[in-house]
Amino acid sequence: MRLAILLVLSISVPAAHAQDPPDFRDKLLDTLGPAAPTPLTREQGFQAYLLNTIGPIPIIGEGLGSALAQRTDSPSEWGQGWAAYGKRFGSNLAYNAVRQTISYSVASALHEDYRYFGSPDQGVWRRARHALVSTVAARRSDGREVFSFASVASVAGASSLSSIWGPPSWKGAANISEIAGISFASTAAFNVIREFLPDILGRPRK
Repeated sequence: MRLAILLVLSISVPAAHAQDPPDFRDKLLDTLGPAAPTPLTREQGFQAYLLNTIGPIPIIGEGLGSALAQRTDSPSEWGQGWAAYGKRFGSNLAYNAVRQTISYSVASALHEDYRYFGSPDQGVWRRARHALVSTVAARRSDGREVFSFASVASVAGASSLSSIWGPPSWKGAANISEIAGISFASTAAFNVIREFLPDILGRPRK
């Protein structure tokens, strides 16, 4: 989970400013912070899809998320040990791959840009509200913010398909809805941290 990476960075980076190379925080912000408000070309969109699916950030993030699930014994049917960690890690990677593929496919068909864009407003509450709303919002080529069918369909699809390879506690409408709710909540929290990441790193907002 990228959220796990950002939570670690939000704690560790401010204390390490003095040791950072001059461009470290800029590169970090480019990688994990809000997207620049410029349209993506089709080639750039595909490259972003690949990075979001098999790039180093999702691999590290899913590894950390799997370690957290291992510690909390979730799902309990998979138990403990390296074999159980492998199941959790593989499942997380598969879930992310399904989610990213659905997002990319639907967004391409509907011309949605579902990247996270920073809030143009000032004030903590307004910026936080923007981050939360962005969980289910996207931009069109003319700059309008619209409901993101890609974001919603990807979570619903990945949550449903993961029940096929998941344990019994992942099956059934109620459990699938719970998994989807956790995904939306994690994305919302991720967006909030991304919104304030420039402040954490001491960098100007895009």
